[in-house]
Amino acid sequence: MENKVSFVLSEEENTQIMNALSVLTSVLEPKLTHLSADDKKELPKMGNKTVAFVEKSLEYADQYPDYIPNFIDVNEAKIDLQSVRQLRQLFLPLERITNGVDSTITLAGSEAFTSSLSIYKVLKNAAVMGQSGASEAAADLGSRFPGKKKTNAETAE
Repeated sequence: MENKVSFVLSEEENTQIMNALSVLTSVLEPKLTHLSADDKKELPKMGNKTVAFVEKSLEYADQYPDYIPNFIDVNEAKIDLQSVRQLRQLFLPLERITNGVDSTITLAGSEAFTSSLSIYKVLKNAAVMGQSGASEAAADLGSRFPGKKKTNAETAE
């Protein structure tokens, strides 16, 4: 079995990361909005291609204020645009980090689970060969195995 990841943080590194996360949480969380997936689906989206459209429309709103009805808050739209710019600067590096964390969790978990499956098989074989303690260890692991649980009807057969 080839081990592809060996991720270890020192206590100092872990403390630094937890402190950084604490700062991010305390500064950002009160300002962030949380939408459900359904709410997000219903909203028009501003992507890279629409940024120029939004910027230009706000310039025209300044250039032709008499044309803009009172129900359009141009100043608030400018604040929204600025928030998108600021949050995008944060989002891209955070997304890269969270994707890397997720991939590392997946790979490390896969490697640990694969090793554990091999240990379980070895212990079951050792139990068949009558090795001391192997039967109890294999039974204990078998009771914890995340696979399909046998129903009472299956165990009675």
